[in-house]
Amino acid sequence: MSPDFESPWKAAFSVENPGFPQILVVDDDFVNRMLLREILVSSGYEVHEASNGYEAFDFAKSLMPELILLDIMMPDIDGYEVCKRLKNDAQVKDIPVIFITALSNPADLVRGFDVGAEDYLSKPINVEEVKARVRTHLKLRAATEKVKRYNEELERVVAESSKELIRAERQAAFGQLIQGIVHNLRGPLTAMRGGIEIGQRILSALTNAVEEGAAPSQKQLSKWSREASQTLELTASASQRLNEMINSLMIKGSADNKRELEELDLNDIVRRELDFLSADLEFKHKIGKEVELWPEKLMVLANASEVAQVLNNLLSNAKDAMYQVSSPQLRIITKCQGVDAIMIVADNGCGISSEALDRLFEPFYTTKGSIGEGDNKKSGLTGTGLGLFMSLRSIRSIGGDIEVESAPGQGTAFKITIPLVAAGK
Repeated sequence: MSPDFESPWKAAFSVENPGFPQILVVDDDFVNRMLLREILVSSGYEVHEASNGYEAFDFAKSLMPELILLDIMMPDIDGYEVCKRLKNDAQVKDIPVIFITALSNPADLVRGFDVGAEDYLSKPINVEEVKARVRTHLKLRAATEKVKRYNEELERVVAESSKELIRAERQAAFGQLIQGIVHNLRGPLTAMRGGIEIGQRILSALTNAVEEGAAPSQKQLSKWSREASQTLELTASASQRLNEMINSLMIKGSADNKRELEELDLNDIVRRELDFLSADLEFKHKIGKEVELWPEKLMVLANASEVAQVLNNLLSNAKDAMYQVSSPQLRIITKCQGVDAIMIVADNGCGISSEALDRLFEPFYTTKGSIGEGDNKKSGLTGTGLGLFMSLRSIRSIGGDIEVESAPGQGTAFKITIPLVAAGK
């Protein structure tokens, strides 16, 4: 049948009903198209026609119908090839295709499903079957589109939530960084404050002696002189530590951000840190200490300031844990164990429960609220929950680790392992 004869019919029957599902009917037989049109229009659908595969492909892309009824046996390009091309095109691949065919061979049906068809209509056409299958696939299409929209909305919400989460995590990380800096700076500041308090006590004693007109004995003057000397050394050491920490922070914040690792004797770090904290531990808190250092050098590759800060954190925690102990005692041990240097910091304090041990190295988790129960409020014991977290991170960054053993009422022992330099060469 000539195109000139069909054109008026296409114009007359391509009725557009805005809001109604659009269906594209593809068949080279004019009579079949008219029959399908009558069935579909009477059911309230908007119908468009194509007489060959090329028209079908063009109409599908320009009209974007909800459903395509496609004849298999057509000249030039058959329905299988049309369906294959449709399913390989991203724009129209989701439009369901129902084949219309007189073929009954199972192999032909399987081939249709292989190229992407959703269903079949057999010739001769049954009106009720056409209505039922079209209705079913339009419902499936609508449901699929709804799910697609839900998924797109869900992806949008997830993307927005992810952005908010990233912003919140960045803010939390910044807050964590600030708290960590404050936590680390508190050590040398506390030592400096301890030195100042001792100096004030000596000055007060001298002032009282002068006001009372009583000359201090030589023994008393010697004692004050030693304490004043220790106080000055403590304050100078704390000031140096503070300066080192500030320099370290500036390096970390620079573009290079290169950590300075050097070969260090672990014993030297322990000695310096104990001297640094002696006034606070011994004079102020009356804590006894037993120190057993390995007789030979324990050379490790590390950052001196960071390792010293780890020891400072452990000693500070031990001091707090022994708050209610009548005879507080610290034990610090270094030794060589195979290819590792070992440092142990033990106390006879209140100990840690098994539940708390499982969370001990989590950021912002602290046990200090449980030390002494109600009395801890009087002692001023507080914690950020960052000291052990940052200590573990520092030690692991140089290939080491931190372990802990403790039980309520039986004290706590931390074991720090750091690879020896010789083992890594």
